[in-house]
Parts: sequence; structure tokens; C-alpha cells
Amino acid sequence: MLYEQVEKREKEERGGGGVTTATGSCKFCRQVATCKVLDEWNREEIDELVTETCKCVDARIYVNKKRQKERANHQIDLLFGENNKSVTVPDAALNLLHEAVNPICEGIMQCMAIDIGNGVKGKINITSKGIIKVARTKTDKSTYEA
Repeated sequence: MLYEQVEKREKEERGGGGVTTATGSCKFCRQVATCKVLDEWNREEIDELVTETCKCVDARIYVNKKRQKERANHQIDLLFGENNKSVTVPDAALNLLHEAVNPICEGIMQCMAIDIGNGVKGKINITSKGIIKVARTKTDKSTYEA
């Protein structure tokens, strides 16, 4: 979320360097608000921040979906990204998992499952409560003959 970037910059630079005040408008209700923004932000980023902090119903729905997408992408990175220690996932498979987040969150798809190989499977779905669930399954099969 953009307001977190502003807070982080303010903490890093104690004098508030790099942070200024600007006016933007909500994408949905067009309400105008003044807020702290980063110096390098353009008009779209300022309006996005105002939308994130707006109290109108459409903006709150938008922010909830945006947070849900961010959390799902973060979980994909934890389970399948390069920093996980248990499985190796090709970049193409990782990108496909990230691409599935938007249509699932928007209600276009209910579920996507991918067989990555070597007994590793990934699944992204939306629960009946509207929560995005990311799962990794690794099967390890051993067979012996005597």
C-alpha cells in the first residue's frame, strides 16, 4: 500500500526529506484530499493514495481487493519463490501462479492448479468466505522391491 511507503520514508529520513504534501482525488467518488506523498510521485500515484485512504464504499472494496492480491502474491513468493528452501520452481510456473491471482480475486476464475513436476503441485483458489488460499503440495513416494 502506498501510505506504507510514505511512513517508511518518513522513518528513514527523520527530517521528512523526500516527503511533501499534495492534493489528489478518489478514483470513485472524486472527493479531494490533501495527504503526505513522496516527492517523486506523479498524479496517478497521488490519486491512488487518496483512493486508498478514502472512506467511500467503492474505495473500501477496492482497497480490500488490492490488499488481498498483495497478500496472495506474497504467499506465492513464500511458498514457491526463490527464497523457499524445499522446492525448486521454474520462473515460468511462478509467473503463471502470480498471473492467476487477479482473475481469481476478481471472481472470473474459482481455482487454478498447476503440476510443477517432481511431485510438486500448486493451487490457488477462493474460499466460500472470499479468501484467497494458496497451497503447495509435495508428494514423496518411495517404492522398494525385494
